[in-house]
Amino acid sequence: MKGLFKRYNSWWIRFTPAPGADQLRIPLGNISESDALVKAQEIIERSSREARETMESSQIEIINYLDSKRSEGLSESTLSSRRYVLLSLIEFLDAKTPRNITYQALQKWFERNRRSNPHTAVAYLNIAHFWFQWLVEKGKMPSDITTSIKVPKLPMRRRRQFLLPLQAQKLLDAVDDKPGLKFAIYCGLHAGMRKLEIIEARPNWFDLDAGLIHIQATETFQPKDRDNRTIPMTNEFKNWLLASYGIHEPFMLEPKAKHSRYRYRYDFRKVFDKLAADCGLDWLTFHDLRRTFASLHVSRGTSIYKVARWLGDGVDVVEKHYGHLIPQDSEINAAWIRPGA
Repeated sequence: MKGLFKRYNSWWIRFTPAPGADQLRIPLGNISESDALVKAQEIIERSSREARETMESSQIEIINYLDSKRSEGLSESTLSSRRYVLLSLIEFLDAKTPRNITYQALQKWFERNRRSNPHTAVAYLNIAHFWFQWLVEKGKMPSDITTSIKVPKLPMRRRRQFLLPLQAQKLLDAVDDKPGLKFAIYCGLHAGMRKLEIIEARPNWFDLDAGLIHIQATETFQPKDRDNRTIPMTNEFKNWLLASYGIHEPFMLEPKAKHSRYRYRYDFRKVFDKLAADCGLDWLTFHDLRRTFASLHVSRGTSIYKVARWLGDGVDVVEKHYGHLIPQDSEINAAWIRPGA
């Protein structure tokens, strides 16, 4: 048998349990050659099976998939979203390897998400589809079972909403007893920051002397589209930081919370949702604060170019979503000026 050898009075087996795995050397003991052959064969079969299961485990395949997409240029924020969804998928299904995932189990996962939010369920299914597609390309799965999931016709999304200034102030006033959540709300309303940006915010981002917020890449965070940006700080936000909240290390929000396998180092969604409901704003999502920032600026005449730069979005994107809020233009009357008027 290849790899079987004798050293002094003991038999040994040397083999690689699976392609890409480390070579193993295992003593078989002082036994006869025929017994060594039988024992070696049993060890090779068991070790090879275990090695393949480990190397093809769901978590390993997710890591390999994300590394592959990172090399193709996918942003860290997109990779983080996909990691969160895929880890949630295999945890819900208790899938040790991708081959353990059945159509029935995937359908159950989809229906669970659908009951919560149909649009989110479809978005999550698409992420699962990208992963399965990659697994099929790599020969790890015989087929992409996500294509068998029946996706229902979705209801139209509600119109994008934003707070009026009085509503925004009501929200801020109602959270005086929760400084961390108030910091997050200020970041959304007064700086248009995304949720992940707020959770990952570092103290060196906040230049209180210059009144600027510098959103920058860190070892655990990449801005969307990999672009750092600077946002001017409102007087109200700056004064609140100076007088009340201060600067915290190593993170501005919940500094003691550490990163784990979940997407967010710390998540304030539940406490925010409760606050919004208590204020009679049960329709409000946290991302609506970023929309409020953009909507109020555009409706008050701030240039779309500036708003886009502060948001970290393209001018065309901001114009598409907020252009209808540009304040009334007096030129609307130009076509109806009567002669001699």
